[in-house]
Amino acid sequence: MSDSVDRTPTRTVAVMDIGTAGIRMALADIDAKGGIHFLEKLTQSVRLGQDVFTKGRIRRHTIEECVRILESFQQIMREYRVAPGDVRAVASSAVQEAANRDALIDRVAMATGIEIEVIDDAEATRLTYLSVLPFLRSRGKRPQNTLLAEIGGGRTELISLAGENIVDARVFRLGSLRLRNLLDQQRTPLTQIRDVLEQEVANALHQLGGEFKQRTQNLVVLGGDARFAAMQVNPEWDRSAPQAVTLKDWKRITDSFVNMTVEDAVEAHTLTFSEAETLAPALYATLRLAEEIGCKTLHVSGFTMRDGLLQEMTQQEAWSPGYVTQMLDSALQLGRKYGVDEHHGREVSSLSLQIFDTLTEEHRLSPRFRVLLEIAGWLHEIGTFISANSHHKHSMYILANETIFGLGRRDSRIVANVARYHRRSPPKPTHPYYQALPRRDRLAVQQLASILRVADALARSRGRSIPTILCERREDTFFIRVPGVENLHLENSALRVKGQMFEEVFGMNVILVKG
Repeated sequence: MSDSVDRTPTRTVAVMDIGTAGIRMALADIDAKGGIHFLEKLTQSVRLGQDVFTKGRIRRHTIEECVRILESFQQIMREYRVAPGDVRAVASSAVQEAANRDALIDRVAMATGIEIEVIDDAEATRLTYLSVLPFLRSRGKRPQNTLLAEIGGGRTELISLAGENIVDARVFRLGSLRLRNLLDQQRTPLTQIRDVLEQEVANALHQLGGEFKQRTQNLVVLGGDARFAAMQVNPEWDRSAPQAVTLKDWKRITDSFVNMTVEDAVEAHTLTFSEAETLAPALYATLRLAEEIGCKTLHVSGFTMRDGLLQEMTQQEAWSPGYVTQMLDSALQLGRKYGVDEHHGREVSSLSLQIFDTLTEEHRLSPRFRVLLEIAGWLHEIGTFISANSHHKHSMYILANETIFGLGRRDSRIVANVARYHRRSPPKPTHPYYQALPRRDRLAVQQLASILRVADALARSRGRSIPTILCERREDTFFIRVPGVENLHLENSALRVKGQMFEEVFGMNVILVKG
């Protein structure tokens, strides 16, 4: 009998969420199979949202408080020997809206070396979805239609699911801290708090379409305020599975806080002021949402954005197949909205991916960029909706400003630039939208756009389809064999023009071969 022990290599990672009322960090070991084993979870209060939602800026004192907290977190990361490349820090609504957010980002980077990534609504939605995905997959029998809801300090996020698939996602500028600030600014008497909350929440709920109400069978609520309510129902809740709370119990808990001052809540429940001040607005908004969609039981999740960040780190920049399918479906719907030639887009996209896969050792791009190339291939001619003249520039404008589910700001900019350079001039220093990209993304755009140009040249004849190509590199030449096609005159003519960027980027000639 062997006494060998299976020692699965692990890496220790740290993820941080810089929110409206605090900075939270989770440390975990990730094994080679993608298993996550938590080591430590830390939270420090800092009132970023209070600064931004009232003044529009982060005060210098608050910036220094953030630095102090992150320095203390950094010391703990050193003790766990977390490598710099295994740290991810994100900031959402409060920092995103701050007029001087760069001052915070630069100050933190200079003092700690931690790079804060400001995420937009699309990225926040993706991380929320990733955080609950293991739970959705683990449940044997679950309602087909679920609504994920999180009333955060600065915004409300709703994700409608059919099984594991996202049907719709909405983000509203309705947040518990925003509501609290409104109450304070108006010096709302305790007896009128419910009326003010009802007016603000009703305005937000009015934006919900009837589809949300019709689809929802199961309401899953996330967020610290919701977790507090769940603990009132079950003090032994360990957060490993959602805690069910009846609508009747939720209303009872909500009523108690709506009728209580923040100071009384602090004293009665041993809370910090920042924890207590958002309870009434968040619980009331959640109650009204549940009533609006007709749910009698709420399921409170123990998962957080940090769980989503950890899930993403296990994927190492790759999206799950199901998630990619939803992104591509969203891109397809956008293309149909603008009347894109769907057959041509699919052909160019397919040819692009075949070339991308052959050149894996040359471009060294992660699978994430393969998806971005696929989307750019589908939609590279979307700008013809505006005008056939300079449609590549119009394509960039549309893709930079439209929403494709799952694509954050960074990914959208990459896709927009790749589509922009599928024809005419290659990137130049005088092109501001390209120059605004980080250096690593500019290189990726060059590689992806040059591949897209070759694929577009191969799809030159729209009356004939080329579904499959065979690619091979021999020294400084890239051969593309086109089975079953004898006359490649049109394709060769197009490639002489569109292949120049490929030859410059990859340093090899590209030649078409018949049969």
